[in-house]
Amino acid sequence: MDPRLAHFLGHLKAFALTRPVALGAPACAVLGAVAGLAMQTGAQDRGYTPEMEPAQYARQDYAEPISWPAGEVPDYVVGTDFLKATQPPPPIQYADYEPPPAPELPPYVPAEHGPAAPPPPTDAPNWASERGDILDVSLPEDHQPQAMAAPAPLVMADAAATGMTTR
Repeated sequence: MDPRLAHFLGHLKAFALTRPVALGAPACAVLGAVAGLAMQTGAQDRGYTPEMEPAQYARQDYAEPISWPAGEVPDYVVGTDFLKATQPPPPIQYADYEPPPAPELPPYVPAEHGPAAPPPPTDAPNWASERGDILDVSLPEDHQPQAMAAPAPLVMADAAATGMTTR
């Protein structure tokens, strides 16, 4: 026997002997036999019975008249609404008139400007809201001259030892 087939059959035998399969397969077979007997499936060799005849419903041979709100039947009901689409549109009539005159504008007078304002001094403190510049978040201490901006060595040592900054 082919070793692959023997291996496959070994797995199939192990699956068939598991508890769910070993108990479930016979239970399903018994349940199917009982259901088949209860439903009496098989050949339908008996004659026609009137209980099997479909029910007949009354049919109307005429349509009831519909009253339209305007009193006239719409074109889409009659089926002539497509005729309007096949007819060309009416010709366009253009109005012929003189355009209004152009408005009168006053003559151009150049504006007179005075002297320009002097720039602000550079040594003044630059606050963030001084001229409306909200993006400038610098502090006045940031704009001090370099000689005064250097901290004392003792302050730097304390900041390094504690992990805290002066800001």
